[in-house]
Amino acid sequence: MVDVLIVGRSNVGKSSLFNRLVKKRQSIVFDSPGITRDVIVGQIELHGKTLTIADTGGLFNPDSWVEDFIRKNILELILDAKAVLFVVDAKTGLTQADIEVANLLRPHKEKVLLIVNKVDAKVDNKWEFYELGFEPLIEVSALHGLGIIELLDKLGQIEGGEYSRPEGSVLLILLGKPNAGKSSLANALLGKERVLVWHEPGTTRDAIEVYIGGGFSLLDTAGVRKKGSVEFGLEFFAVGRTLEALERKGVVLLVIDLSEGVSFQDKKLASLIRRRVKPALIVGTKLDLLDSEAGLEEYLKRELWFLDYAPVVLTSAKSGRGIDKILEKAKEVWADFNKQFKTSQINRALERIFSVSPPPAKGNLIPKVYYAFQQSTAPPTFVLITNETDSWREEYKRFLEKQLRKELNLEFSPIKLVFSRRNDGA
Repeated sequence: MVDVLIVGRSNVGKSSLFNRLVKKRQSIVFDSPGITRDVIVGQIELHGKTLTIADTGGLFNPDSWVEDFIRKNILELILDAKAVLFVVDAKTGLTQADIEVANLLRPHKEKVLLIVNKVDAKVDNKWEFYELGFEPLIEVSALHGLGIIELLDKLGQIEGGEYSRPEGSVLLILLGKPNAGKSSLANALLGKERVLVWHEPGTTRDAIEVYIGGGFSLLDTAGVRKKGSVEFGLEFFAVGRTLEALERKGVVLLVIDLSEGVSFQDKKLASLIRRRVKPALIVGTKLDLLDSEAGLEEYLKRELWFLDYAPVVLTSAKSGRGIDKILEKAKEVWADFNKQFKTSQINRALERIFSVSPPPAKGNLIPKVYYAFQQSTAPPTFVLITNETDSWREEYKRFLEKQLRKELNLEFSPIKLVFSRRNDGA
């Protein structure tokens, strides 16, 4: 549920106002109309309560197909919102598109606040906006912060609020190259069309978090292309936001287009997941485009071998095949990622591994482990107290990590090994 909804035609400064209110650059701001196509959600802390606020795509966009989608989405959100901030541009003045937005909002007049943005510009036509028939009219400059205190005072009068993601819910982070089927998969998980789906790459431009219930929320991200293919500007910021989303605490769904197979870019994304020690699922999409699924799981495991802990789920957003299994496997992955072990369990597991495959010498150094313990969860992090940290070969570290996961029954989670030298005299 959204408490405060920001609406208006394209390029009136909705995203700038959103960023000003949530006090961070969460929504992409760029000097081009129609940038925000999805619903971007944030929170405002006011008088001891939390209000959920949403930035929306520009209404009455010349691109009719996108406009129809945005309008349908916004109309659904208006019904539940406690307040609607109708943003207009003082610099441009009243336009036909503003009038069209006003007509759309008029049935909900009692919850609408008319926000005249960009009042820092030298304009004398602000009075035109009274023709829209909404009061109060609040003059602001989202860019410079003018009028924001007055607006916050109005928002502070809203009843309710205090909505947040349920305690213990798991965030699913969709990651993949452009046009891999992430947004279609998101809509299938949601059970309705809340994320924009289009045939052109680059449609999803922000990282969009949506609460889907059942103990899960979903973060859809912009597709990530090869570094050399990303130009400075809108796509540059979108890719940056995607990589930022990868730092969030949650399970990554690496989306692979089965009709194209595993690409070099898919492998690069998988390596990012592995280097960040993130829990993950490998989700093959567009299964309906293939004649047979024989050998697909083995193929994905082989091509993405360094994500050997990640379960594979084959899906078709079109038919709904495999969608429920994503949530089922995500629960198992998250449980493994947060497992806690006794120190005795860890040391016995290491003894069994070393008895069969002891660590090889490195030069004149023979690695020894005096004892080990678990430092933390998410990811399960194990500290090995050793004689010399430099005596461990990299290939044996990888072997040890894999064997320790097997011994501790951490089938679906990456682990982190920390080698620490024992203090002299200890």
